Amino acid sequence: MAYQLQLLRNLIERHPERAGNLELHVAALEQSIEQLPNTCLASVRTIFEAAQASIGLQLNIEFGREGLPGRMTKVIEAFDFSMTDHPDGKKIHEKLSALIKGIEETTTALARLSNIPNMRHGGALDWAVLQRQHAYMLGGLCDALVSFLLDVAWSRPSDDVEEPSGPSYELEGDFNDSNDSEYELVEIAGSSFEPSRILFNLDRTQYEAALTDWRLANPADAEEEAAA
Repeated sequence: MAYQLQLLRNLIERHPERAGNLELHVAALEQSIEQLPNTCLASVRTIFEAAQASIGLQLNIEFGREGLPGRMTKVIEAFDFSMTDHPDGKKIHEKLSALIKGIEETTTALARLSNIPNMRHGGALDWAVLQRQHAYMLGGLCDALVSFLLDVAWSRPSDDVEEPSGPSYELEGDFNDSNDSEYELVEIAGSSFEPSRILFNLDRTQYEAALTDWRLANPADAEEEAAA
């Protein structure tokens, strides 16, 4: 079975709108681990740099001239890992920060081993090497660290994301009742659905157009509903 970065691939499936060219970087690392394990460090570095840039933009992190480990430290310190409304939120943040920092430090230490002969490259032709094992360890750590940080960043709403515009279904009760009284319930596989809700969920544009026409035809009802 071909080696796969399962956590990163799962992340891409859940956030396709934000993944960009991450899948290309993931495929390149998977290929290097399988075919050219001595080159996997460059692919890991590329994924780290891409993740740092993406998270840095979202969290407004200013990177200076520090190297890759220094930038990763800034990224980790910029996160709030505390669970919403949890009484021990501060402790959760501290422990998760320490855990993530530990993974990052392990990755850095493993990368530095790459320059020692007999670990990844540089050894004599008759020396045994640890290219494959080294690549698997680097790939696994990269998969765990980057997928977690990106998942936290992408799963939380951004201040730049606008709230969806348009009417709220729950606030248009009179209009919904009017539609539901005019059209029959829709039954599918033993379940029944209100026509107004189907229209709202499947064709928001037509729902808004019909709502506008109803308000014009029923100004008193529309004003009472708006006041409520």
